[in-house]
Amino acid sequence: MSSPRQTTSPPPLPAFGGFREAAQACLGMLRERTGVGAWYFTRVDGGDWLVLAASDACYGVRNGDALRWADSICSRMVHGGPCVVPDVGAHAPYADAPIAQRGIGAYLGVPAQLDHGAVGTLCGIDPRPVPVDVERWLPVVKLCAQMLATLWCHDVDLKETRRRAERAELEAMTDQMTGIFNRRGWRELLALEEQRCRDEHTTAGVVVVDLDHLKQTNDSQGHAAGDELIRRAATEIRRAVRAVDVVARLGGDEFVVLVLDVGPIELARQAARIEQALRSAGVAATLGYSWRGPDRDLGEAYREADLLMLDAKRGRYRDAS
Repeated sequence: MSSPRQTTSPPPLPAFGGFREAAQACLGMLRERTGVGAWYFTRVDGGDWLVLAASDACYGVRNGDALRWADSICSRMVHGGPCVVPDVGAHAPYADAPIAQRGIGAYLGVPAQLDHGAVGTLCGIDPRPVPVDVERWLPVVKLCAQMLATLWCHDVDLKETRRRAERAELEAMTDQMTGIFNRRGWRELLALEEQRCRDEHTTAGVVVVDLDHLKQTNDSQGHAAGDELIRRAATEIRRAVRAVDVVARLGGDEFVVLVLDVGPIELARQAARIEQALRSAGVAATLGYSWRGPDRDLGEAYREADLLMLDAKRGRYRDAS
């Protein structure tokens, strides 16, 4: 009498390590199953279209890249355009989008709701038109977009909790006069955020602020007036940025801001907001800013921002002489 056949159950599937790992698996699956060669999960930040995750065999777009939102097909889709266009060349509103000049033949995309009300998209593009039946994948794409948006929002909440804990540990590294981080605190936080950018393919930028007339204020009105100018500058810079961003005083009249999860267009706008806030408070300052992209770390962005600030200050002095 034969013994019953033994069956073995498949091993349990391991949980994803977080949004990044889940997004790469999801986008890779969509590429393989739909035949559409490039998939992206993105977030809109002002005028920037930030690539949070990419699976791209066609266009060379990578995690952490920043594109112009107004140039995208997705910007037209979220304002009422179709989610599926098998032949972009036959649909004028999408064919006229500047990004279509890269050679986009087919498009499939849906909007997603992200953290703090931000708009995101899950989209796929291919150099060639694809069969009309690709539309059957739309329910799957919508479900993937919902799941990735949920994971992204949870990751954002977790990162903010960790940042608060990190900064609480660094409270001793604050500037006594202004209450913001000092040079040591800046170095520690810059290193932490650089590692986070590397691990998670996120983006950031640095703004350097140098007060223009601190020495003259000290000489003509006394050091108490100079100290008040420094405190006023620190207050206005903090008010002009988000709570998640890092503001530090490196000493004397130099301040620095680490602007997190931002693209180059929005970084420029943030620098302008800081400059306007200082000007409105009667604080003259010179600014320089630089974006940390996929090919540049935060240390390099800080050094470039500092050099741009110095160049602007020298140019101002030359113009005045």
